[in-house]
Amino acid sequence: MKRTFMIFLLVMLISIIFVPCNIQAQTVNQPSRAIHIVYDDSGSMIRVGGVFGNGPFLDRWCQAKYAMEVFAVMLQERDTMQVYYMSDYVRNANTQHRVRILGSEPVSLRVSQIRDTITNASDTPFASVTKAYNDLKLTTVDEKWLVILTDGMFNGMTATELDGTLFRYANESDVNIIFLTIGDDVGFNQVSSGYFYEHAASSNEILGRITSICNRIFNRNSLGFGNEAKREFKFDLPMLEILVFAQGENVSVNGISGSGSYNPNESVNVRYSEAAALGLENNPNVIIARNLKGVIALFQNVPKGNYGLDISEAQTVEIYYKPAVNVAIRLRQNGRVVSPNEIFEGRYKVEFGIVDENGRFFESSLLGNVAYEAVLQNNGQTTSIRSGDTIDINEGNFTVIVKAHFLDINTAENSISGSVLPPLPWQQRLINLIKQFWFIFCLLLALLLFWLLWGRKKKFPKKIMERSPTITKEGDKNNKTGEFYIKPHTVWLPFCAWEGTIRAVPSKKALPRLEVRAVDKSIMELTNADAFEPGKLRVARVKIGKPILDGTPKIIEISCSATIETTFQSRGESSTEVYKCFLERRGK
Repeated sequence: MKRTFMIFLLVMLISIIFVPCNIQAQTVNQPSRAIHIVYDDSGSMIRVGGVFGNGPFLDRWCQAKYAMEVFAVMLQERDTMQVYYMSDYVRNANTQHRVRILGSEPVSLRVSQIRDTITNASDTPFASVTKAYNDLKLTTVDEKWLVILTDGMFNGMTATELDGTLFRYANESDVNIIFLTIGDDVGFNQVSSGYFYEHAASSNEILGRITSICNRIFNRNSLGFGNEAKREFKFDLPMLEILVFAQGENVSVNGISGSGSYNPNESVNVRYSEAAALGLENNPNVIIARNLKGVIALFQNVPKGNYGLDISEAQTVEIYYKPAVNVAIRLRQNGRVVSPNEIFEGRYKVEFGIVDENGRFFESSLLGNVAYEAVLQNNGQTTSIRSGDTIDINEGNFTVIVKAHFLDINTAENSISGSVLPPLPWQQRLINLIKQFWFIFCLLLALLLFWLLWGRKKKFPKKIMERSPTITKEGDKNNKTGEFYIKPHTVWLPFCAWEGTIRAVPSKKALPRLEVRAVDKSIMELTNADAFEPGKLRVARVKIGKPILDGTPKIIEISCSATIETTFQSRGESSTEVYKCFLERRGK
């Protein structure tokens, strides 16, 4: 009972202390993207010198169109993709885009729009780029991407002019530009944060470059097999997406299994197109890359673990992943994590980083070297900060923004903000100090209360409670057993001394019990001395050091080691019985 009461007391004490909490900013929602693709459908993609030339036929158009199908499949739900075919802008620079694909549409519909579109295979006017760029600037989305796919230069434009124009486009707007050339290397470099250059030396490299572009736009990364033969792989953090791209004549992606079993959330077949351009539908000389067949399977929300890919008849398999990355931001004061709504003017230690599902900071090889950009915005001033820095937050509004860059093309951005209160009064600082050491405080408080309520209680010594008192009668060798009884309620009630009763004669003798109360470990009080006055008890006299007579105080202090001597006299007779009760005696 005593232990239960103490546990209850501790729980009640802890419940009134504020337990510190972490501030964890979750990853932002999937962004909305507008992707405008300027697609080179000129004759040189089909035949050297154009469709009316005398050069050999090429399969660039087929490879590029297959790559565009793959691109359309990889769109996410909030993405929009518009395709601007260069031939459409030879005569009219304001021609509207020919194809518009929504990431929310069924994948089969997305693929068919690319595969079934047939154009004139004409020329390469730069007006197609200008139109796609201007349309993109007018959109209201989170991310804007302009992708240019061509096998040569634009009409009437030098490489220097083209490079300068694309550089200006990227720096004058929020549009990201990716320029992909097929065949000759134009030699452009990435010259700004929103301007990227890709090169496919041959038609066989087009798909790989398009895949690289997709990964950059959709923040996916290539995942290698731990065991290539068994197609086994693993990851130590959960994945938002696992994208499997397998190619083969009759390839089938059935699922993944290991730490769990998962079927694809989506799966679609992609294959070569037979429609090169208008007027060439039945030309037997047109080269069709009939080996281009594949399956793209998407798995979503896959927990961390070890997995194997269930796949059949695949010639090549590539896996791309998009990790579920959470960035936590924590502010500490005096070692305690504080929430944004309890920020007072003062100094704080800021901590941030990528955390696991339990909220612990961790590092993963799948994220590479993570680089952070972080700033504190407070009352119109912006200060760069690092994790572990001590920062001053002044009265007013504040925001901490953290961007985590990983694997070159991925970014997770999060922030916390609040209104700063004036400096803490001493009462609040005391409360914060208690919060910081809440467990130690509760323990000390519990010990103090225990000592105050029970530790200072007046108790009987153990040596008179361990065994019942021994009663001896003069002239009788057989000892009797007395009784020392503790009243339970006096043990549990705080602030009161222990109380008990003592039976000092054999039970057959009519004598009241002695009512006693503890004073200290060597003294107790007899509180019912009046019950033993001769006028009230004619046949016995109790002696505790000295007889209890008329006029004896009602409360008598006696030694806890006292011997109680009781004399019984028969009325009108001279016989006398003398009993002695030894409180500390343990028997013979």
